Amino acid sequence: MADGLYIRLLGPVVAQDGAREVELGPARQQAVLALLASRAGEPVTMDAVIDGVWGESAPRSATQNVHTYVAGLRRALEPDRSPRTPPSVLRGVRGGYLLDLDASRVDSLIFGRRVEEAHDLPAPEALECLERAMGLWRGSALLGLPGPFAEAESRRLEDLRLAAAERRAGLLLDLGRPADALAGLEELARRHPLRERLWELLVRVLHRLGRPAEAVLAFEDARRHLAEELGVDPGNGLREAFEQAQRARDARRPQQLPRELLGFVGREEVGRVCALLAPPGGGPPAAVVAVTGVAGAGKSALAVHVARRLGDRFPDGRLFANLRGATPGMRALRPLDVLGRFLRTLGVEAKDVPLDLDEAVALWHSLLDCRRMLIVLDDARDPAQVRPLLSVPVGNAVLLTSRESFSCVEDCVQVGLATLSPEQGVAMLGKIVGGERCAAEPAAGRRLAELCGGLPLAIRVAGARLLDDPHSSIARHVAQLEDEQSRLEELQAGDVAVRTSLMGSWAALAGSEHARDRLAADALSVMGLLDVTEFTPQVVAALLEVPVPSAQRALARLASAHLAEHARSGSYHLHDLVRLFARELVPPQSRAALIRALSHYAVTARAATALRDPHRVQPVGPPVSATAEPFASRAAASTWLAQEESNLVGAALQAMTETDGEIAALGVAIAFALYWFQSDSCAADTLWQLNELALAVSTRMGDDRLILECHNHLGAAANNRHMIPEALWHFQRQLYLATRLQDRFCQQRALGNIAAAQHTGGMYAESLTNSLTQLAIARQEGFAVGERFALFMAGSAFRGLERLPEARDLLVEALRLAEEAGDDYQAMASGTELGEIHLEMGEAEAALHHLRRNHERAVALNSKMRQTACLLGLATAYRRLGQPGRAAGCLSTAAALIEETDDRHHRDRLRREEKALLDGVG
Repeated sequence: MADGLYIRLLGPVVAQDGAREVELGPARQQAVLALLASRAGEPVTMDAVIDGVWGESAPRSATQNVHTYVAGLRRALEPDRSPRTPPSVLRGVRGGYLLDLDASRVDSLIFGRRVEEAHDLPAPEALECLERAMGLWRGSALLGLPGPFAEAESRRLEDLRLAAAERRAGLLLDLGRPADALAGLEELARRHPLRERLWELLVRVLHRLGRPAEAVLAFEDARRHLAEELGVDPGNGLREAFEQAQRARDARRPQQLPRELLGFVGREEVGRVCALLAPPGGGPPAAVVAVTGVAGAGKSALAVHVARRLGDRFPDGRLFANLRGATPGMRALRPLDVLGRFLRTLGVEAKDVPLDLDEAVALWHSLLDCRRMLIVLDDARDPAQVRPLLSVPVGNAVLLTSRESFSCVEDCVQVGLATLSPEQGVAMLGKIVGGERCAAEPAAGRRLAELCGGLPLAIRVAGARLLDDPHSSIARHVAQLEDEQSRLEELQAGDVAVRTSLMGSWAALAGSEHARDRLAADALSVMGLLDVTEFTPQVVAALLEVPVPSAQRALARLASAHLAEHARSGSYHLHDLVRLFARELVPPQSRAALIRALSHYAVTARAATALRDPHRVQPVGPPVSATAEPFASRAAASTWLAQEESNLVGAALQAMTETDGEIAALGVAIAFALYWFQSDSCAADTLWQLNELALAVSTRMGDDRLILECHNHLGAAANNRHMIPEALWHFQRQLYLATRLQDRFCQQRALGNIAAAQHTGGMYAESLTNSLTQLAIARQEGFAVGERFALFMAGSAFRGLERLPEARDLLVEALRLAEEAGDDYQAMASGTELGEIHLEMGEAEAALHHLRRNHERAVALNSKMRQTACLLGLATAYRRLGQPGRAAGCLSTAAALIEETDDRHHRDRLRREEKALLDGVG
């Protein structure tokens, strides 16, 4: 017997002889040793060794292999033994071998003995015995060894180990040490999900630790595993542990949510917030979710709805506090106030609630630790008010609502709440006043939702007024809301009013100690001066008479307070009801601010138009004193005009309806600055509307030069709308005034315009006569731009008269002069017409050259009518060249443009081309 030899099987197989670690050789050789060691002091037959190492797959040489392994083990265990000395440790016996080693020298045998001894000992001694036994383990038993014995013995030892772990946890629980019992217990239950006793112990331990919600969840996991894998229900012990934990959980989980509001309708943001707080994969919730939006957007209703819906995911309860961040006339709650309420709810005696904020936060954290609670903080004033409450332990979540932005808060996901769609608005109204009442007046119900701007608060107030007046029709209330001057008055019921809600947001800014907030409040006040859809920092800077960066910061602050919304890069817009509220804020002395903003629009639009196409003759408008925005390029100027057109139109219409002559004149200046852009983009209806008003203002001013320009613009708009008599009348008035003013440039220009209208009306001979008269005056006076236009019109008239060679020659000359001058617009017009002439002369390849080039010019200049003309010509050319696919593509794009611009002039040709392509005409 070897007194110093010690063999470890509870992990990788290791043998030590005193301080020397024995080299045990290959895996099967170690398997032989493990089998003999597990039966130390007992003989093991050769057949048993072979069966244990190989089983049914034993090779023919198995006996010889065992002899070889035993020889190797003898050399390793007794390295100093001479060949003639019989082995003393691993001895041969009749029919097999014996490892002459006491059971106290093999760790697996010691482990088994200690586990057995623990059964008969009192709890403290039994616990000590088990912990000494468990301390022998270094990993999985017989790790890495092959063969049936190693597999079976490893499984037996692991079962014994699990039983010991269960016994140990039970003893620790009986001895009042549940925290020690929990260590490793949850991991064991997850690794062995079908051992019901482990789950029972885990549920009891969690319950004893004051974590009943987690105990209930552990039971649910166990029940799921047992049902899915074994098809059985939990046994009595596990079920009893669960019922105890469930009773404890239900007795201590607060449910503070207010009731859901009548009329709440589903919104897509509900799904997003639910996914953040209850991830589909079962992971922990987002720590903080902030639902932000304009006053009255339904933030509180959504938060309560989500919190109620997710009750099962937060089994320890749901806390709620109205922070009164934007409640008029009431002080917002301090963080310590809120913490005190919550701590008392969670069982802290009032006298024990800390008066120091840091101490209260620390206690708050300790009470939330290992729980799963949802904390709803409604109407937060700003991040500073709630920041101490936001750092919650994993598994808990904060759902807050605010009119302010929370994008700067760490570990917070912000969900912006949009207004309701008309359909959602009608659904909400139906829930309030009754579906039958809405179904009886569907159009009125939809219009009411639109007039409320999709704002749930406004719809709720409108619904309340309808309930108060059950015999009145929805249409009658709609008629009252249509009046913008009184709409906010109508949206008031009892002590609930849209105006009051918006005033709370604005007053918080106006009364702030921060200059940026006060400037934002001032900005909203003067933004009510303008009837525009979007505001840029440059316009607000003009209104406030401050630098552009300051205006940008003010707008950004309004956006973070949800009193303004981002429209596009660098631009903001107001919700319809916020816009009406802003009008009420306009200070009495605001005329100068309005003049500054209109002047900014006028000079910037004029500068952009001139840069966009410097060869166009700009209308002579009223004088304006202001500095224009700078533009880096023609493309930038064109982009600005496209983006600002609706705002420019709105500002011009507003100004020209004023009785103040200076303001009305600025409206004329803006309308004139838009002339070329609107002509090119086929905005004939808006062009007509603006210049009818401009004509009235100019007539009131008695300014013949402005009147002349108005007739020029109205004639062009009428010509684009194919209103030929009206166009000719206005152009004749233009010619009359130009003659009276002795303005030769305007005279020849009016002749060209008359020629253009006559050409549109099919009066080609008359058009040719006026074109040639214009050409003569332009050449005589040196008006290069007039000469180019006259050549173009004369060429177009010759084409109408089917005198194609003469038409081509004049258009070639017009194109040459335009390209030499860099006049892209006239080059585009002449080149397009030249392409059409080549088509009519049967020269499709030549037509393609001109039409492709000028389509590019038309796109660059945003001339939608010329784009359409080029596309239709290209379709014809491609069809004739046997390329129907390309022809179809051109027709599809042209059709979209015609629909967009209501281009009646080209609609018939589109139909003809589509038919020709369909019929296969080449």
